[in-house]
Amino acid sequence: MKILIPTDGSIYSSNAARVAARIALKHEYELIVLHVVPDKGFSRKTWQKEGADSVISTITDILVESGCDSDKIEALIEDGSAPEKIVEVAKNRGVDRIVIGTQGKNGLKKLVGSVTEKVLQISDVLVLVVPPNYMI
Repeated sequence: MKILIPTDGSIYSSNAARVAARIALKHEYELIVLHVVPDKGFSRKTWQKEGADSVISTITDILVESGCDSDKIEALIEDGSAPEKIVEVAKNRGVDRIVIGTQGKNGLKKLVGSVTEKVLQISDVLVLVVPPNYMI
């Protein structure tokens, strides 16, 4: 099973990583940790690269602490619109499941968050949304 874990560095992404690890450990697995840097038409700044590396490292550490093999974890940093990049990476990498956290906003966005809402709308891949108060 190939699982994509999009991360924005929030506690909600950390929760999603823990859920993804539990799923992965029950299967033959590959994990892809993805952080998307918003593309404003400019090249990525050094601080954005460092921030993205830190976010990826935090999630990778959570996966390894949860029992996942570091050799089965791939880290990706992409530029662009988060929902579109998440779906694009899932499609291009043959992902079986996207495990994504949410903090919620208002209305439907309160339930799933704006990035998560968009991913749910445009993804052909199964999406598991980890609610904000779910703790492992």
